[in-house]
Amino acid sequence: MIPEVTGGSGPFTDEVIWNRLDGTHLPIGPFSDTTVERLIRSARLGPSPRILDIGCGLGAWILRALELHPDARGVGIDVSQGHVERAVADAECRGLGERFTAHVGDAWEFNGRFDEFDLVICVGLSDALGGTGKALRELIRPQLRDGGLILLGEPFWERTPDEATERALGIPAEYHTDLDGVYDMVMAGGGLPIDAHVSTPTEWDEYMWACVRALAEWGLDEAPPERKAEILRFMADYRDAWLRGVRGTLGFTTLLLRPLPLQLSVLTGRRPGWAAAPWMR
Repeated sequence: MIPEVTGGSGPFTDEVIWNRLDGTHLPIGPFSDTTVERLIRSARLGPSPRILDIGCGLGAWILRALELHPDARGVGIDVSQGHVERAVADAECRGLGERFTAHVGDAWEFNGRFDEFDLVICVGLSDALGGTGKALRELIRPQLRDGGLILLGEPFWERTPDEATERALGIPAEYHTDLDGVYDMVMAGGGLPIDAHVSTPTEWDEYMWACVRALAEWGLDEAPPERKAEILRFMADYRDAWLRGVRGTLGFTTLLLRPLPLQLSVLTGRRPGWAAAPWMR
């Protein structure tokens, strides 16, 4: 979800950057607090909902959901021990500790070990889970109760990336599709979009500059003298990869989905090109 500069990045990984984000930008991704709240409210959860966040990160989505639903209980899963510890600590500070349980590990290992949920959140993790369709069909949908909903976040190309952008991200153009392709994949996996948000340029800029600032403060204020140069060089490369190619090329959309039986997803998917639209008959 973050452009990771390749070529000589050494010890720097996405998680190193994420772990340095502070309370000014807890969402790991290009979302404002307003966007997070709007999409959670859009789910219109009933009384005493149960919520699962796969890849919960620092807990931005699930902890806000628990605040909006004082009778809700939530479970978060993330492979990062550091992320889980910070999410748990934040939950305690916000008075949510008794209603939030977090686990460190691979989501596939926890598949089927919990009760059914009213809302499953999975934002920016489909690639790591084997792809959008596989994640929807085999991991996310089995966790839902009847009538449950999904919040799914997916990257896409705003425009075809040039070679410099591909090198900066370390992925080929074929790795992502365009926005329309995201909808195709989601509907093929039996998800019916009922609401969606495309991250705005402002949301992207606020997120990326939060990452750049965190790296700059690390290099200038906290790092030992022998590491300052490599950290600041990485910060500058990371910043310029964003400004000179990734910005305006990589997009992100978050969709609220109702799961459908696959036979019904055929009826709610794309109309074949050869089929006349109803108003053309």
